[in-house]
Amino acid sequence: MSQYDISEILLLALGSTGNQKKPLFEFLSIEGDGTGLHDANGNYVTSGTEIFYLQPPAGEIYRISRMMVTVEDSTGMQAQEYGNLGNALAEGVVVRVQDDSGLKLNITNGFPVKTNAEWAKYCFDVELKTWGAGDELLAVRWTFLKTGQFIRLDGDKNERIEVVLSDNLAGLVHHFFHVQGYKETTEQ
Repeated sequence: MSQYDISEILLLALGSTGNQKKPLFEFLSIEGDGTGLHDANGNYVTSGTEIFYLQPPAGEIYRISRMMVTVEDSTGMQAQEYGNLGNALAEGVVVRVQDDSGLKLNITNGFPVKTNAEWAKYCFDVELKTWGAGDELLAVRWTFLKTGQFIRLDGDKNERIEVVLSDNLAGLVHHFFHVQGYKETTEQ
């Protein structure tokens, strides 16, 4: 009879040999590796369109189950504006999956998010959080897995999830896009 250490016994008992899943909790950034600028509250009219994204490195596959979007701004956010900027966005927020050859999946399907309320077109879980004083927070949970599968990003194919911004969002206090899911590896 062979001797196993406790980690080997657990792997055998749980059926976790072979490809392992490692949790993925990353903010989209302008560098695409989760390490750079995360706060999407700039003026993307003056500086030009900016893309916040996440791309797995070669040899890895990311499976994205959901994206959390937060818009923090001063009190008084209304349904028909974005944040508390006073109006709807002209271009809106586009969410898509791309690779080096172009568009693979337009998640916002040609209808960019231009107002606080329009997040509800895609996400049932949209809530305005207030605390009686200070800034308000629009919290959005977009569960891609509810469509029946993860969004799969293959690093060997340079696939990435992107948020495209072309409006002036400099008036927002903070604006983040956070994805969750898992990374596939071939560790034993």
